[in-house]
Amino acid sequence: MRIVEVWLGEQRCAIPVGAIDEVLPVVEARKLSGTPDWIVGVARLRGAFVPLLDASLICTGNPIVRTMNARVILLQVGAGGGSMRLAVLVDRVGSLLTIDFEASGTHPGILGAGRGALTCIAADAAGDIYLLDPSKIVDEENRKLFRDAIGSA
Repeated sequence: MRIVEVWLGEQRCAIPVGAIDEVLPVVEARKLSGTPDWIVGVARLRGAFVPLLDASLICTGNPIVRTMNARVILLQVGAGGGSMRLAVLVDRVGSLLTIDFEASGTHPGILGAGRGALTCIAADAAGDIYLLDPSKIVDEENRKLFRDAIGSA
């Protein structure tokens, strides 16, 4: 599987290339009152309003530290009528890699890890890497928060 290597704090993760629309520098977002802390706000990207989420806070419980290395990854999550665009904030972006998350020696992950977004665990010469499933970065319970982004509740 072709992935982009990202870091959420000290946690090395992988996002499938097919889910990524674009990698951008950190953007400003308007915080919306009453939303959970992991929702940074709403950002205007490429002419549309997109929810900006703190991927590290969602997956590790620790917020992103905004440094020169921090990036926003624009994702397309879902398909068809249930498709939505999300932007996630990560600590840094690394290399484009090919990792087999189904090979011998990998682990299927632990249900609920990173709120269910961190799935398989693999290892390569650089160490352990967790597969971040973009379709699970916002769980079903919280998808209603983005009803306008999806177009339906």
